[in-house]
Amino acid sequence: MNPDRTVLMVAFEATPFVKVGGLAEVPSNLAKELVALGWRAYLALPSHAPPGRRGEEPVARFATPLGEVFVGRASWGGVTYLLFSGSALSDERVYAGEVMDQKVKLFSYGLSLLLLNAEKYGVVFPDVIHFHDWHSVYALVKVKHDFQQRKARTLFHVHLLVKKHVDPSIFEQLGVPLGWRHEVRVNGRSMDLTLGDVLRVSGGIAEKIGALEADRLVTVSESYLLDDVLPFVGGEFRGKSRVIYNATTWSLRGALEEVLGKHGQRLRSFAGRSEGFRRTEIRKYFLLRALGELEEGEPEVPDERIKKLVYDLADPPMRGQGKVEPFMFDGPLAITTGRLARQKGFDLMVEAVPRVLRELGEAKFVFLVLPVWGGEDYVYQLADLQREYPENVRAVFGVAPSIYKLAHLASDVFFAPSRWEPFGIMALEAMSTGNPLVASRTGGLKEIVLDVNVYAERGTGILVRPDDPYELAEALRDLLAFMEASNTGRIEWYAGKIENKTLRRMLEEYPDAGEILRKNCVDRVEKHFSWAASARTADSIYRELLEGGQETL
Repeated sequence: MNPDRTVLMVAFEATPFVKVGGLAEVPSNLAKELVALGWRAYLALPSHAPPGRRGEEPVARFATPLGEVFVGRASWGGVTYLLFSGSALSDERVYAGEVMDQKVKLFSYGLSLLLLNAEKYGVVFPDVIHFHDWHSVYALVKVKHDFQQRKARTLFHVHLLVKKHVDPSIFEQLGVPLGWRHEVRVNGRSMDLTLGDVLRVSGGIAEKIGALEADRLVTVSESYLLDDVLPFVGGEFRGKSRVIYNATTWSLRGALEEVLGKHGQRLRSFAGRSEGFRRTEIRKYFLLRALGELEEGEPEVPDERIKKLVYDLADPPMRGQGKVEPFMFDGPLAITTGRLARQKGFDLMVEAVPRVLRELGEAKFVFLVLPVWGGEDYVYQLADLQREYPENVRAVFGVAPSIYKLAHLASDVFFAPSRWEPFGIMALEAMSTGNPLVASRTGGLKEIVLDVNVYAERGTGILVRPDDPYELAEALRDLLAFMEASNTGRIEWYAGKIENKTLRRMLEEYPDAGEILRKNCVDRVEKHFSWAASARTADSIYRELLEGGQETL
């Protein structure tokens, strides 16, 4: 196949090379599926490691006024990765504030130089450049300035609004004068503005600059676009705005195969059978054994500044080095995953957990969370919570691949108490493995989760008000009791603990109601949230631009 169109993704992290959060999955998987649709795809990102550390082959070396930049090439899923290293770009702290300005400057400069010499280095100049999040705004402006004659169509993709103020002097250091006059399109109108004008109109905020400078503004869900992005950047950008849903590569079958490949022998020994494990048996193995047997080096805490804090926690049920004791008894299990930041709302569980345990004392809560610099208080809060409730709570601070998918297969409920959530890939991972959710009614979560209070037997979980630990606790108690009633057949016992009338009715009518919810979850992800579907949306936006499509929807 000889692709007739070329797309370049520009991001600050991307699997399989650099992953901090959910953003890393998006450019890689979109690019991979775009290749299947006939596109040639490149993905440019900082290596955040010394040259060659990611296994890339050397391609180019540039001396810039800001420092030396190395470019390496690697391949994955038919996508060509262009990894930029050298100077600050080799700093392994991906988002460290003290080196961020240097990283974005060097990356922007290096990307422009590579495109300027594209043919020399065997790179096809792109028809479309797809910039991801605020870190790429400097690169967007630099490339737009440097290639005014050889133009590529551009998209600016907002994954999370951070409302970052830019430093105007960085543009000048990149060789883009504030007096540079150029075309900016808004609401179907063309305006002739200087870069200084753009900075003034935008208030110097990165996301607003990206919205002004790019041909299309993209975000991750309709709710996030209408409720958050447009109210912030301005309703006049509605015409050039589009939505590309995030997705997941996870599947129930794939997760089960991976878990059995890693844990099969120990699980067979634990369960006393060779195959056909029930989810309750997997749960019991996870809680009573695997949770206390993390592999060497797990959990991994990438940020050395917070690693010592985590590794020094040794009061039971913590064991030091990030390890935890297993539980002594089985029980209905709720898990969660994500960065340990205020956005995720995990601190609300400090109030919610005790309320759940008053009526469902056998419930278990497992947090598989990534501590980040600035979130030390949340580490202490969860550490205190598990010390207070050692029979009910465990927090694994860091990356623990050996139990990550196992936890999803063991779980009865996934909780996502986010204060805001542009999309929520973690919700897709949970649902793909058959876990109904208790999730905040915000952003993408309210598009992913079908609330049983509205959809009843077609539902996939319960939506609650953000920032409300009391409603969160009630929903967790009800859904955990509902799932355990279905697991055990003790309908009358657990129904008495459930206040939600819809869940109680479902249990009375369908003794296997929990399995109905699990199947709903799996089916919804398979039908609506695949990367192939998201790539088809991206493809239509790209072709709309290349064919001169208008902004208005």
